[in-house]
Amino acid sequence: MKAAVASGTGQFGIRDVTLREPSADEVLVRLDAAAMCITDTLSLDGHGLTPFPLIPGHSATGVVEQAGTGVRRVREGDQVIVVGSAQCGNCYYCVRHSPGACEQILGGMVRPIGVDETGVTVHADGGVATLAEQMIYRESNVVAVQSDSPPEHLAMLGCGIVSGLGAVIEVAQVQPGDSVAVVGCGHLGLWMIQAARLAGAGTVFAVEPTESRRLLAGRLGADVTIDPADGNPVDSVKELTDGRGVDVALEAAGQTAAMEQAFAMTRGGGTVVPTGMESPTATVTLPGYDFAIGSKRILSSQTGGGDIVDMIPRFAALLGAGRLSPADIVTDVYSLDEIDTAVEDMRNRKGITGIVRMSTTASSLSINTTTLTTGRS
Repeated sequence: MKAAVASGTGQFGIRDVTLREPSADEVLVRLDAAAMCITDTLSLDGHGLTPFPLIPGHSATGVVEQAGTGVRRVREGDQVIVVGSAQCGNCYYCVRHSPGACEQILGGMVRPIGVDETGVTVHADGGVATLAEQMIYRESNVVAVQSDSPPEHLAMLGCGIVSGLGAVIEVAQVQPGDSVAVVGCGHLGLWMIQAARLAGAGTVFAVEPTESRRLLAGRLGADVTIDPADGNPVDSVKELTDGRGVDVALEAAGQTAAMEQAFAMTRGGGTVVPTGMESPTATVTLPGYDFAIGSKRILSSQTGGGDIVDMIPRFAALLGAGRLSPADIVTDVYSLDEIDTAVEDMRNRKGITGIVRMSTTASSLSINTTTLTTGRS
């Protein structure tokens, strides 16, 4: 089968890969569509935890073609969502209701899945890998769904939707009337804004430097949009909350500065949810006084809390019922052969979310290009 393979830093393209046979706890999935995410560039640039050569990607939809003898979660013929996280259900963390820390997440970063045309072993980036026509996944990475939503929309369930909605609803547990700030309004932050509205939030603030994204954030539910270029966004948020700060601040920019801002704009006793990652070694600096006695809760969020077995079907139902607005998030659809363009567009933040279809031609899904002509997150 064909796959997008990174052989090293700056060495990326379509290659023929021969997959190994699935083990007892694995499934073979024929992929239909995969969602692009800026975090994939960490591995492409050599900053990930998976060795080269590797197949990137961590959010997709497809159909199970083969299931190992020990697989119980899905069956052959099931439509599934491939999630950029794992939930085995059996490890120390899963049985203690902490699936976001499932040991298969970090424990599966070095996962060989086949060989390229020269016989060199190829790895699944982060243990997942979705930019391919077919892929072998652990049972812990897939969840079955029944949905009539188009593949371009379902592909986002495994990263942007589950991470954004989960951070708001499951991790922060936003309550009706809560004031909420979202720092970074791209692929992840725009789902957070929609989730805050679903949760009945009061005032929703959106902090984003790109004008087109601020406009979209306002259309999707933000009451106040803030351009960091106009001044310190922390001051702006506090000025509009009687000096207190918001009840909940969510970081979705993938930058340490944004994490620090989210912490600073949260009121005493409020909740801070960081979700992005600048790099595996980046360091966040917080003021000791506010950190120690500010009564703030800092809740990191791996894939919206990590309970993918529960969240994916629920969020798929919201998607199918029209409670979410995916058409505004999908701004480009590519064929697998156009992967170089897809990655370049993602690096340049040309849109919000690019979707790669595994068929020979891109989908005919109508894409709304009128609202975003420059920038995305």
